[in-house]
Amino acid sequence: MEQMLRDEKGFFSKLEKIASEIKKRDEFVVVYHYDADGCSAGAIVVKALERAGKKVSTICLKQLYKENISEIKAMGKNFLFVDFGSGQLEHLIEGFGKDFFVLDHHQPAHRGEKIIEHEWHANPILFGMDGGHEISGAGVSFLFATTLNKKNKDLAYLAIVGAMGDMQDFGGAVIGKNMEILKIAEQEKQIEMKIDLRLYGRISRPLISYLMFSSSPILPGLTANQENCIAFLKENEIPLKREGRGEWLSYEDLKEVEKKRLSSALINLLFDAKVPEWKIKELIGEVYTLLNEERKSPLRDAKEFATLLNACGRHAKPEVALAVCLGDRGEEYDKALLLMREHSTALRKGIEFVHEHGIQERKSYYFFDAGTEIQDSLVGIVAGMLYGSFIQENKPIIALARNGDGTVKVSGRGTSYLVRRGLNIGQALKDIEKEIPGVEGGGHRIAAGAKVPEEKLGEFLQKLEEKFEKQLQI
Repeated sequence: MEQMLRDEKGFFSKLEKIASEIKKRDEFVVVYHYDADGCSAGAIVVKALERAGKKVSTICLKQLYKENISEIKAMGKNFLFVDFGSGQLEHLIEGFGKDFFVLDHHQPAHRGEKIIEHEWHANPILFGMDGGHEISGAGVSFLFATTLNKKNKDLAYLAIVGAMGDMQDFGGAVIGKNMEILKIAEQEKQIEMKIDLRLYGRISRPLISYLMFSSSPILPGLTANQENCIAFLKENEIPLKREGRGEWLSYEDLKEVEKKRLSSALINLLFDAKVPEWKIKELIGEVYTLLNEERKSPLRDAKEFATLLNACGRHAKPEVALAVCLGDRGEEYDKALLLMREHSTALRKGIEFVHEHGIQERKSYYFFDAGTEIQDSLVGIVAGMLYGSFIQENKPIIALARNGDGTVKVSGRGTSYLVRRGLNIGQALKDIEKEIPGVEGGGHRIAAGAKVPEEKLGEFLQKLEEKFEKQLQI
């Protein structure tokens, strides 16, 4: 794709035109993606439209495919696609004419060498911004919402949750538009940012689980080893409980001196294990506390909030995720907590499947075929969790699962190291889409997906090998 000159003014001008047009219309169907970023984006747009007095209905999709168009079209008059649509613009134009809007950050579709355009299509990539790192789908939706009405700046925290769901802090901090949105959330007293340990579960997990279930990074000798975790904490004089209290401590419950002692011990552990310096540096960075959530709630940490939304969407309950984003802390939130536990169990079983059946290796990528043993909605997450344990970070990993309609779900995952080397999974999949009839795919540099006809799978895998070889100069 050709390099665009950065034009933030042009991007905001596009948002203003879309907001102006939306103010003239009513009866909207918000179509949103089922992952954490999509659910956050969907909630932002729903809230903004409702505040503007619009009638709103919603539909959530795993992926936006051509065959979804007739179902969506029957739902209403005007259609707002969030966190997808850029890669399917040609089909949307054919199906909806001028009655649809797209707020997306994925790589756009091309016709030949030319980008497909539409009057009501806002994507920061078209204005020289990085949609894979500096703004998420929820971020684009937030900027639209504040263009519609400045009062919608109180939705900034959801944009940060969406960015966490899309791993846009993979360098240890948010940048670009995400950083600007974070500042708004801080001004609104919604989020506190601080520099700290970035292991997942700092608020809701007891310390033993905090270390034992660490996968990014893998903690040598501690990950998946409860006894070693207990010994490590005791050796470094980190309490598991406070004297006289029965409650297990989380990392966030520790005193500052204890946090510093634990952080130093973990850095030394990784250094002694000869973990690359760049990976050790990623252990410390920005963490985001949502100040209006309960102290022990998984919603209090932006990453954990995003995981809860992912759990809902990927277990066929995106409406629960939407309700939580819109403020439900009762019945729907309780459902979300149950889905989060189910999600953890399913991921553990997925890892066990890979451990039992192994990983295959091609010249430019690793891959495994889960068949129907891992849900198509989870196979990409499982793939990303394999780095540092099952596979090295020298190649992307491709995971396959069966969709149940004669097609194969393909999920690709990479790392920040591979992106720096030139990896762009989303672009590779968009290129193959043009070369093999029936393939639909796209996404980001670091993570992307496709749907492939079963009979074309061999050809697809060969093409993918060639694309990655060229990108990584193997």
